[in-house]
Amino acid sequence: MLLPPELFPESISQKQIIFMAMTVSFLIVSIPMILRFYWMENLCIYGLLFMAINPIDITLFSYTNYRGDIRGIEFGVTDWFSITLISNFYFGRKYRNLKLRYASPNSLFLWTYFAICAQSIFTAYVPQFAFFGLTRVMRAYLIFWIGLNYVRSNENIQTLFNAMVAITLFSFYQVLADKYIRGVFPPRGVFPHQNSLSTFQNTINFFLFAYVLAYSKKMFNRHNLLYLIALGGGTLTNLATLSRGGLATMFMVYAMIFVLVSLLKLPRQKKKKKWKVLSLGLLFGIPLLGFLLPPIIHRFKNAPKESGEARDLFNEVSHMMGNEAFFGVGFNNYSFMGITKYREFFPTIDAGGLAHHIYWLHYAELGILGPILWSGLILSFIWVAMRQVLSRKNTLEAIYACGAVGGFIGAMLIGLLEWNFRQTSIHMTYFLLAGTIAGVSLTRKQHRQLQKNL
Repeated sequence: MLLPPELFPESISQKQIIFMAMTVSFLIVSIPMILRFYWMENLCIYGLLFMAINPIDITLFSYTNYRGDIRGIEFGVTDWFSITLISNFYFGRKYRNLKLRYASPNSLFLWTYFAICAQSIFTAYVPQFAFFGLTRVMRAYLIFWIGLNYVRSNENIQTLFNAMVAITLFSFYQVLADKYIRGVFPPRGVFPHQNSLSTFQNTINFFLFAYVLAYSKKMFNRHNLLYLIALGGGTLTNLATLSRGGLATMFMVYAMIFVLVSLLKLPRQKKKKKWKVLSLGLLFGIPLLGFLLPPIIHRFKNAPKESGEARDLFNEVSHMMGNEAFFGVGFNNYSFMGITKYREFFPTIDAGGLAHHIYWLHYAELGILGPILWSGLILSFIWVAMRQVLSRKNTLEAIYACGAVGGFIGAMLIGLLEWNFRQTSIHMTYFLLAGTIAGVSLTRKQHRQLQKNL
């Protein structure tokens, strides 16, 4: 299919050439450093998570005017850290006696989903758009593999928790800057929309909530206090977005995580502390919620009628696209079909937009197998994490798993209202976290095997 003139790709720019030169310069410095200094590995993990909320990248062969969720081949600072970490896995002193992991507990779902995305290059209306979507999946899978190999001990898990604290505090600062310095409300931080900020921060909050509930025996030691502050800031961040789906998901998943943590065989002091955290949350949360309730209620009651109608229309068109062919119209092709073949169905709405429903979007682009395999993939992440929870062990691994279960269930719920999991930063974050929980599972399995052999 011929593309409209406005969709012709851009040529390589001077800016992109400079960025690639910076990439080479960074790797020349970072790879020798990570091979020599152990702390460099953790710094790169911090960098991977931080790039989710402050991405620095370029898009090669970009179709600038295309409204799909990816417009070209993306490359950025995230990849700088990824290449550095991969070099460490293969050549670093730490991994010389460790076997690299290439298979995860949910490999079947991972590769089946990849296969359906890959075949779309051959069945899509615009194959290059499908290829761009596949390149993002490949980047996400690479980050998944990094998480799978990084988690080898509780020290690695603690580093991930600490990184979440730092990112949350930075995100909260951005929210305050939006409201009181930039005059932006609802705040969106560094994300393109407040709903994206809510989705991201919710996920991190669920991990922090599990940690605060179950890790430390004492309520207000210096370490736990920092986590409490971060959790409070993260919760306020989500409240400030006024995202209806994000707010509803937050309260539901918080309650679910409390139940999951209750399943763990915690000592008496930790059980008491868990209820103290809940009481503290209610003590400060109820008055705060009373203060914030009016704008929240206003947001729910006075949401533009057109917004709901637009969502319904996008989803109806998704249904038509998915019915068109067994494999749909092609990965990352929804927006193109909206402005061409299905333009007549959007008389008063921006036809270049995307369906605000991750399952309908997958159905439109990949056919009936799309939402099935996407749901199966997320459910497999949940199952890998849930197995750690059901062990009922009083371990950092199990606490991390409680947060992961909450994060991925939240992903499934918010996917009913949003497509933002296809945004690169959120996409990458989820696959990194999925890789780390798979790494937790394999590490625990290796420990059990080692104990049997002793």
